[in-house]
Amino acid sequence: MRSPAIPSIDQLLVLLTVAEAGSFSAAAKRLGRATSAISYAIDTLEEQLGISLFDRGTTRKPKLTQQGEAVVSEARAVAHSVETLRARVRGFLDELEPEVSLVVDSMLPGDRLTTLLREFHAEFPTVPIRLLVQTLGGVERAVRNGHARIGVGSELHMDMTGFRRTDIDSVRIIPVAAPSHPLARASEAAAPSQASDFVQLILSEEPAAESRDFGVVSLNTWRIGDQAARRKLLIAGLGWSGMPEPIVRSDIESGRLVQLNLPDWRGGEYTMQAIHKTDTPPGPAGRWLIEKLVTLSDGVAPLSQEITKPIKAKRATRTAAPKPGS
Repeated sequence: MRSPAIPSIDQLLVLLTVAEAGSFSAAAKRLGRATSAISYAIDTLEEQLGISLFDRGTTRKPKLTQQGEAVVSEARAVAHSVETLRARVRGFLDELEPEVSLVVDSMLPGDRLTTLLREFHAEFPTVPIRLLVQTLGGVERAVRNGHARIGVGSELHMDMTGFRRTDIDSVRIIPVAAPSHPLARASEAAAPSQASDFVQLILSEEPAAESRDFGVVSLNTWRIGDQAARRKLLIAGLGWSGMPEPIVRSDIESGRLVQLNLPDWRGGEYTMQAIHKTDTPPGPAGRWLIEKLVTLSDGVAPLSQEITKPIKAKRATRTAAPKPGS
């Protein structure tokens, strides 16, 4: 049995176009070619592969055979890989970007961001940065709509379809409150207070009706759209919350906040990724920025308890689009 010949990229493109357009004539119009040229390309491809891709006899329009369906599926994967390759090469051939646009999740500790941008400026002093700070799912939206080329957020709040992702260090989340809060004053010897009995300050975004909640245990929640405002409310004693440890580290050291010992909410790890669109990769400066992000961490503070569990959704069901959380 002879081995099938290797089809060209153009032949696969013609095959995919016919399958999507539904006819040879429609494919010819879409590709700007003669219908006879499309028919010849498919005939040649079938001869090279040694199988029939379309059933031309039973219907007015060519219909994919079972084998044809399988070949089309593989052709789509090849076409995607080729497009990804071309996009990567375009990135390699690009000269230094005139600007690097970056959007980051407000959960990213400020010290890590400051270190990143300080070293970026030292490496690329002529390249300006355009920085956006968004809450949760806002990172994905900013990258998808072109407001930023590179995003730094969590897959908890992002649909990775169409993105190339790079894992970076996660952020440790711990429960905190003001020293005057009842949860902070509770004696370890006595029955511990339940976190669900007190107001929990949740980082949220609009529209709140479509949000997915993460790490929510309280029956009474306040939804705050700004990380700095949430921290100020905590210091004022208005509720408790799970906060990025690096962001509240100095507050704990100064006594403005205390880390809570909550049996029903231990905290966890907020995973983070750097993303960009697969078809529009960053240039040299943007690639350097992502590579640098991988090397950065927040250090380890001497805390009263170790956090090892990941932050999980209160509701595990997924919807058609990624939903913001808290």
